[in-house]
Amino acid sequence: MISLKRIIRFLLSKTFLSAALILVQVAFFVLLVFNLQQVGTVAYIVLTLLSILVMSAVVEHDNVNPSYKIMWMLIVVWLPVTGALFYLWWGSQRITRRNIEKFADIERAASAAMVQDDAVTQELAEREPDLSRNVEYLLRSAAAPVYGATKGEYFPLGQDFFARFLEVLRGAKRSIFMEYFIIEEGEMWGQTLELLRQKAAEGLDVRLIYDAFGSMFTLPPGYDAALRAAGIKCRPFNPVAFSLHISDYKMLNNRDHRKITVVDGEIGFTGGLNFADEYINRKKRFGVWKDTGVMLKGPGVYALTVTFLKMWDYVSGTQSRYEEYKPVGEYEADGFVQPYCDSPLDGETVSENAYRNVLRRARDYVYIVTPYLIVDNEMVTALCLAAKSGVDVRILTPGIPDKKYVYYVTQSYYPRLLAAGVRIYEYTPGFVHAKMYVSDDKEATVGSANMDYRSLYLHFENCCAFYGGHMVRDVRDDVRAALAESREVTLEDVARTPFFKWLAQVFLRFFSPLM
Repeated sequence: MISLKRIIRFLLSKTFLSAALILVQVAFFVLLVFNLQQVGTVAYIVLTLLSILVMSAVVEHDNVNPSYKIMWMLIVVWLPVTGALFYLWWGSQRITRRNIEKFADIERAASAAMVQDDAVTQELAEREPDLSRNVEYLLRSAAAPVYGATKGEYFPLGQDFFARFLEVLRGAKRSIFMEYFIIEEGEMWGQTLELLRQKAAEGLDVRLIYDAFGSMFTLPPGYDAALRAAGIKCRPFNPVAFSLHISDYKMLNNRDHRKITVVDGEIGFTGGLNFADEYINRKKRFGVWKDTGVMLKGPGVYALTVTFLKMWDYVSGTQSRYEEYKPVGEYEADGFVQPYCDSPLDGETVSENAYRNVLRRARDYVYIVTPYLIVDNEMVTALCLAAKSGVDVRILTPGIPDKKYVYYVTQSYYPRLLAAGVRIYEYTPGFVHAKMYVSDDKEATVGSANMDYRSLYLHFENCCAFYGGHMVRDVRDDVRAALAESREVTLEDVARTPFFKWLAQVFLRFFSPLM
């Protein structure tokens, strides 16, 4: 029996909305044909003007990716009535001035609290001079200082992460801050929630942010109120609510995709994991679910705390005193860490630029792990240029997909990349949800940002860049181990793609900026 949640999920999906708008378009043209003599000329003029106005609005956005513009312009030309409506609903990236100003005020206050220790940058420049440019970019464009004296621990699977996570949560003394895209009731969240309730009852400052859309079908209605009644300060991000004002829907396309936990301001977790049982392989959905995480202890945790508090200030209307949350402990560390976050509201594609900087600097190898490979021409060009320049570029994608249509689009990029010398592997045991880069034994990135349009252009994301030390080596060794149990894709494999699958890839690739 089909559940009500699945029906609602389908009715709110882009697939259903797109189909509904296409049906409206067809009905409009049928009506127009039967009334051509009476309204034909007027309808032609109105449709032409509407198309011109919407296309002008698309072109006017200077900071929007060209692929995104071209897709919407063609949709508006093909579907002059519903295409314009669909663009206003899903394509326009404008948000209300009130929200822009609110986020800008929060960012200014947070940036002022994120002061770089020049001694750290100087030490890093002396040890790894080639890395200074990316460090400087993230510092300037994302207000992201680089830290030393920060201990790191890497978790190659969700179950490894979760065991350590629970251990740290049990030892919390002052506060627990959590921010996640998806929370689903089950064993993973059940054990976590039990500890959160216990710590809240002990008087700790326990706060939770979850994305209202990401968790819409995994949590019951009014879940945030139930948690607040249990003493947990809870705020859903950007909930979907009916409104007569179209401006209230402007940010529905921008979701909080971050994954952060900070305990006592001293220990921080991040990576690709949400809180659902498949992430720790307690529930089998697509074979082995490979996801990764990291734990930080020391000064670098402050960046994760500030990232959380910025979103907390937005959803709760508060104004945090960020300096009060600085860690006091320092640890021996053989490398450096630079946690950074990305926002769709500042006109800067931080995550994509950070990834491209890794490709530009690589001399020996770049290994990439991503669940989705749906990127713009600039990123494809960067990948191909690195491979053609002699860099060993390898990309690990899922062997068992979670979304078939997205998987088809991912595979549609294979021919060009393989022809340029990029090596592509599909993770035979199951699904890869990790988002990682590692290069030349010098730097690694672990975080929440997928290599797709939604993560790189529309979502709030966070990552950690590691420079030197065992964290880079741990990521490298894990990726190599995963590659060893994966299937390498060849040009011969691509040439054997069935015609109807190829046709589906061509069609879906056109809509890739929506994915």
